[in-house]
Amino acid sequence: MPMLFDTHTNLMWYPDHLSDEFVDFAWEAKRAKMKLSDDVYFAGEGTDQANAFDSKPEQLLEASVGSDRVIVFGIKAPFTGINADQELIANFVNQHSDKFIGWCSVDPNDDDCIEQLEYYVNDLGLRGLKCSPIYQNWDPQDPKHIPLFKKAEQLGIPVNIHQGTSFVRPGPLKYANPIQLEDIAVACPDLRIVIAHMGHPWEDECVVLIRKHPNLYTNISALHYRPLRHYQAFMSAIEYGVEHKLVFGSDFPSATAPQVIAGQHKVNDVVEGTNLPRIPDEMIHNIIYENWKRFLPEYA
Repeated sequence: MPMLFDTHTNLMWYPDHLSDEFVDFAWEAKRAKMKLSDDVYFAGEGTDQANAFDSKPEQLLEASVGSDRVIVFGIKAPFTGINADQELIANFVNQHSDKFIGWCSVDPNDDDCIEQLEYYVNDLGLRGLKCSPIYQNWDPQDPKHIPLFKKAEQLGIPVNIHQGTSFVRPGPLKYANPIQLEDIAVACPDLRIVIAHMGHPWEDECVVLIRKHPNLYTNISALHYRPLRHYQAFMSAIEYGVEHKLVFGSDFPSATAPQVIAGQHKVNDVVEGTNLPRIPDEMIHNIIYENWKRFLPEYA
């Protein structure tokens, strides 16, 4: 029986963890996505700017019906108005340990980020690290950040890094290209890193980077909203021979796992009626149900 492992969900909500400014930016982005695809999360009747990006425990539980295992985190990024409660995430996964696996987030700009990481992993039991240069405003090519990732490597935990664009206006695009992770990959060869969202719109850079480094992977969350980019990203993965390194994630509350699965099965719609090659059904199946085993063999 195939196992659905959602490797990318968020637990945070307005106004506890999100600023007014962030919610403004998020709402505009969500409305734009809804014009491109039906497969966008909508909280239900009364969904508006205040709750469009809410991911409260009850909503995450409902959205995760059908998933066998789910990784959940909440980013600490005060630079862009996000400050998720790491203790809350630990408590949530302790209450739902049959399905949910908690990862922590630290801000690499914090002087005590390494101590925070050790506490979250060793004391709270969180099993991975989530961070993001564009949300947190740090330069992935600055060697001062290497010790944090060396510590994650030493702890044996995987890392999810959001490389790619975002709707947050203050976020620096100059830190967002996946290629900028190469120094970390070279310095930490045993560190498992998954690049969120195939680093969109730098999917090709993401593809060539994960081809070079054995422990780098990428997830396909948030790709299906833009059908042509989605198709082109998958074709690049095929042409560079890394389709086995693409793993499933929903990016809830951007979308639910069923919505993202539906989106993957629409990837060939843009080439229907043409002579362009199709993304194989087997590749889509493996992205959804199989490839996570390479990145997270401890759960296979």
